Amino acid sequence: MKTVNTSLFSDECWGIQINGTSHCSNISCRWFGLTACEGKNIIKTGYNLKGYKVGKFGIEKNNNLK
Repeated sequence: MKTVNTSLFSDECWGIQINGTSHCSNISCRWFGLTACEGKNIIKTGYNLKGYKVGKFGIEKNNNLK
């Protein structure tokens, strides 16, 4: 089971912050590609709104703020 520190999460898509940038390609998200998608900024920049790097497998543990 994966353990995550939710205090690092922003209000953006938690699926991407938990599972990483591959999350959107692995699921059928009804918001993906729409303006309502709360993860498109993470996909674009690689960081959540709190400044934590979101990698392929989620928020990176040894992560420097941008």
